[in-house]
Amino acid sequence: MSVRLTHNGLPADMTSYRLKLLLQQARIALGLSSGALKYLEFAIDNCQPSDFQQGRICAIWHSLERLAVLLGLSKRQITRIEAELVGAGLIKRTYPERKSRSGDRVDGVIKRAAGINLAPLIEQAEYIRLLVSRQMQADEDRKRLREYIQGLFRQIRDLDNADADEAATCILPRRRPNELSDIKKMQEVAEALEAVLADFSVVAGQPEITVESDENVRLITNKEKKNKIRMAAKPLSKRGLNTSPAHARILAGGQLRGHIDLYANGSPPDWQSITRAAHDRAHELGISRRIWEEMCTRIGVWPTVLCLIVADRNSQRKGSFQRDNAAASFTEMARSEAREAAVLDSLIGELTHALIQSGGEL
Repeated sequence: MSVRLTHNGLPADMTSYRLKLLLQQARIALGLSSGALKYLEFAIDNCQPSDFQQGRICAIWHSLERLAVLLGLSKRQITRIEAELVGAGLIKRTYPERKSRSGDRVDGVIKRAAGINLAPLIEQAEYIRLLVSRQMQADEDRKRLREYIQGLFRQIRDLDNADADEAATCILPRRRPNELSDIKKMQEVAEALEAVLADFSVVAGQPEITVESDENVRLITNKEKKNKIRMAAKPLSKRGLNTSPAHARILAGGQLRGHIDLYANGSPPDWQSITRAAHDRAHELGISRRIWEEMCTRIGVWPTVLCLIVADRNSQRKGSFQRDNAAASFTEMARSEAREAAVLDSLIGELTHALIQSGGEL
């Protein structure tokens, strides 16, 4: 992209000194090395305030040797920095290749400059200010999120429930929100802690779910026949589980999450939408109706749904928790839960922690 030697000038409320401060604040957002920032600060300092006015030329024409001495760097480093700044669209070389740099200033005004032109930097001054403003807002958002997460930990601790405390620790083992910097990851931690707080704050047990006929539960395509399957209502579990509909959706894999969102129909997921979605996903994975009904009878509908969610997600993972056969993994997990009633909580805690650590991708 060609750039004029003259420029439109800095915004009326911005000075060259303010531009330097903005560059310092936006260095990381602009992807600049510390050497590139040092070079730009030098270039700005070696131009006169009038050079930043509209219609003027703002440039320097120091030789590579002179720049190397003044900045305490090698010529090769200067060449690399200038290439970085050209690539970032912040300066423009205006001297012929293999020619020396030169320029003329008459009565304080640059009339000719064959060197390094700062017009691109000046034209982007407003954009740089916007970057800094966004960064400051993001920093404020991070601060509020950290305070909110810390508050959730306090509320969970005040429940005086060892299981709730353990579930919260699984989400963020060191319990130090100050160690988090990615806003998306912080939001996931907050959502997971909200789910734990909601689960253990409920005095009464979670509601029973009646899985209706397969006519209403299954997603029917043109190629499928409507096979009606009736399942009696079963208690969800004999004990509390450290999860909630929102938490379950976070744990679900992509295809299952799509089913959940379809049944939720634009609303936050509830027990029924997740159960219906899990039933569809079980069918897709090859889990027989007999096994599904058996598990719902033995351990309850909601624990069966959670076993499906974990087995499905683990089939998409890599590493020690990877399982190639989701259907077999589901059956093994559900039967183990029926025998020991202790497997599912730890698996959910591990999966939650792994998702947060990986930014939602396993």
